[in-house]
Amino acid sequence: MFNNWDRVVAKEFPRLRERCRKGIPDSVRARAWYYLCGACFMQRDQPDLYQRCLAKQPNEKVLDEIDKDLSRQFPHHELFVQDQGHGQQALRRLLQAYSGCHPEVGYCQAMAPLAGALLLHMPELDAFYTMVSLFDTYMRDYFRPGLEAVQVDGQILYGLLKRMYPDVYRHLVKYKVEPLHFMVDWFMCLYVRNLPWPTLLRVWDVYFCEGVKIIFRVAIALLNGILGSSQQRRHLKSFEDTLDCLRNLPASVTEASSLLPAALLLELSAKDFEQEHTKQLKKFNQRKQGRHQMQEAAAAV
Repeated sequence: MFNNWDRVVAKEFPRLRERCRKGIPDSVRARAWYYLCGACFMQRDQPDLYQRCLAKQPNEKVLDEIDKDLSRQFPHHELFVQDQGHGQQALRRLLQAYSGCHPEVGYCQAMAPLAGALLLHMPELDAFYTMVSLFDTYMRDYFRPGLEAVQVDGQILYGLLKRMYPDVYRHLVKYKVEPLHFMVDWFMCLYVRNLPWPTLLRVWDVYFCEGVKIIFRVAIALLNGILGSSQQRRHLKSFEDTLDCLRNLPASVTEASSLLPAALLLELSAKDFEQEHTKQLKKFNQRKQGRHQMQEAAAAV
């Protein structure tokens, strides 16, 4: 399949998508991710990119931030358990290379668990190209100061939730639970810190094939799984109780066998996502412009 990848994507994508939704076999998962995200083409076209990026040292502050995070990634896994061991050094090089080549982005803590997860599946060089493809295609705006892209996506999530499960939405609004209170980890770390490993791999299988919509779908399925029934909502009668449950997801809602079907069966079209994105981005920019005008007016007084 990988030898004829262009043909597979062009002519057999529905079959490929179905395979990814059912779960990519462990034996080919790393290779599949590498091809699905386009890393194979990036490495073909820029075979020396990793070395060139490593040669561009980020500033000392960025390096210090990276070093502080190395021991926090999968600390009990044999690849990363040794301080300054092979795994941590490889992770440091990946993060250093990306930050050095993207000074306008620099380093963000959410990068480390993503890079670490890739290193658990593939050699360092493949992990680099996969990471760059992943970050540059979907996530670069997430890593910029201010989290503006995350804020917009949080409002998109609530807009879709209001349409799909209004009772769940009303519960969150009632107790003043904002998207940024819980979904930053979900979206910026692609659930690495939130889902059991087998479930995470299944979500990533779909993510590499179909893109960011699965992240929204999973979020909506999780919220409905936690707050979907009146009985569940009665047990979470405060901001603190609701937020604690969202930050510490119960095992009953995170099993791949139930979460993935619930997410994929949601009646949300590409048009629904596009319309909600346009709507929320317009609102965000209007609020931003309003704040800017108020600041200018205050400064002129």
